[in-house]
Amino acid sequence: MHVQTPDFTQLRDRAFRHIRALSGEIGPRPSAGGPGLQEAVAYVTQVLEQAGVAAIERQTFPAGKHTYWPYVLALAAGALGNLLFLRRPSRGMAAAAGLLNLAGAQAFFAQSDFEDNWARRLLPKGQGINLIARIPAADTPKHHLVLMAHLDTHKTPLAYSQPILLRLFSILVGTGWLSLLGSGLVHLVHLFGKRKHRGLIGLALALQTAVGLMAAEGETQPYTPGANDNASGAGVVLALAEHLARHPLPETEVWVVFTDCEEVGAYGVQAFLQRYGDRLRTAYILNFDMVGMGMPALQSADGLIRRYFVHPELWARAVEVVAEHPQWRIRPYTGAYTDATVATKHGFRAVTITTLLPKGHPAEPYMGYWHQLSDRLENIEPETLESVLRLGWALMLRLTREP
Repeated sequence: MHVQTPDFTQLRDRAFRHIRALSGEIGPRPSAGGPGLQEAVAYVTQVLEQAGVAAIERQTFPAGKHTYWPYVLALAAGALGNLLFLRRPSRGMAAAAGLLNLAGAQAFFAQSDFEDNWARRLLPKGQGINLIARIPAADTPKHHLVLMAHLDTHKTPLAYSQPILLRLFSILVGTGWLSLLGSGLVHLVHLFGKRKHRGLIGLALALQTAVGLMAAEGETQPYTPGANDNASGAGVVLALAEHLARHPLPETEVWVVFTDCEEVGAYGVQAFLQRYGDRLRTAYILNFDMVGMGMPALQSADGLIRRYFVHPELWARAVEVVAEHPQWRIRPYTGAYTDATVATKHGFRAVTITTLLPKGHPAEPYMGYWHQLSDRLENIEPETLESVLRLGWALMLRLTREP
């Protein structure tokens, strides 16, 4: 059956208009159903309805509202234990300090790995909103394809304002978790020996305090307008959905998912997969994140502490597509996460389409204005949007073609 190839120039222009609406007219979109997020959901719903999409669902779910407070609580537990031990270095206090640090290490790692934990439970919850649409196949469906992008935006911590600060913060976050784990083990060793290791514990306390303060600072900052992160991804997915609604793919049912709460721990994609994962176990998931500037690229792996690599079968087919187009790239592991990370963790075939910023690009020193107030519409590059649309379309066709 014939596949209607889009006019990519028109599709690019539509994507740009959607980015303007989301980041310029609506602006910041706080996670867990904040006012801007609700406006964004209403806007996307209206566009889908006008395109003729009938099956549209709003999925609500409980979610955390903060990115950093769970980590601050985890670090505070360890710091409290270490401080108490330094003030009174007894075996009893070592036992208490060890337990507090190990509890902090568990919560820190679990939060980074998108798992429930005690720190998360202590914090207030909000209600997230996913928007889910289904576009039927042109004939009997044999394949399922999921196009995904998150709508919510992040706060603008000082640590993201300069590359050197972000590198320092990234190093400190990793060593902060190691300090919790290491302190817990040192305290347990103290229970069975005579050495008090006060110097190591003092160093761990200083590190935990510094990382905790840097993380807490992030929670005090305003939200970014989020043009690149991630109105760009949402705009591209919405433009593709408009085309597919009028020209559905043969033998392929397409799910279009706009998630909430990616920025605070990927609650939205988790809620979506919990509800529909059984139906979509064999689907391919294409996640679009930060696609507004630079060169299109595929993310090979992501995750905060634990890495998750793209499913090998999906990755092999995706690399074939990239190999045919030298202007597209493979992006290596970056130490961050996307919605695709959670899907990959649970065994789904998911990959993130993103961009790479070459040396000399004006946004390269600022990491694509990631989590910054300068992440605005004027920095979006229409030619990049068109290239990303072409990459996404080529990958869609390759994945829905019989191997």
